[in-house]
Amino acid sequence: MIALKLSSMLLKIFLISLNIFIIYPLPSILFLSGGIFYLVALVLSKFPPKKINYFYGYRTKASMKSQESWNFAQNYTSKKMKYMSLYIFIIGAFLSFLNIELMWSLWLGIIISVLMPVLMILEVEKELKTRYPKE
Repeated sequence: MIALKLSSMLLKIFLISLNIFIIYPLPSILFLSGGIFYLVALVLSKFPPKKINYFYGYRTKASMKSQESWNFAQNYTSKKMKYMSLYIFIIGAFLSFLNIELMWSLWLGIIISVLMPVLMILEVEKELKTRYPKE
């Protein structure tokens, strides 16, 4: 029930951000990428892939070494993605109060939207290496 309310709220934010994208591109980029990130995390947490595959889920060499590491990676990644989407929303809300030139705000939004998933992947890989060192 909470997830449904949160998804509904994110959809509203998404639609609002589409309307104001041209006026305020930085928060729009971050709200949009944060919303997409959260929706992917929600799908991954509600419908995790049961078996190792090459099509769906968190797929890296470390996560695909065993079924145990695969299951852990799917669960851990969905949690990290939810946190990262929240961080992206918070950064977007904070930066929306700053008066940043249009070109700089576009680049900043793109950099943050790319950097957050990279940080998440590094965290997940580090945790996989810590939990499953000999696999």
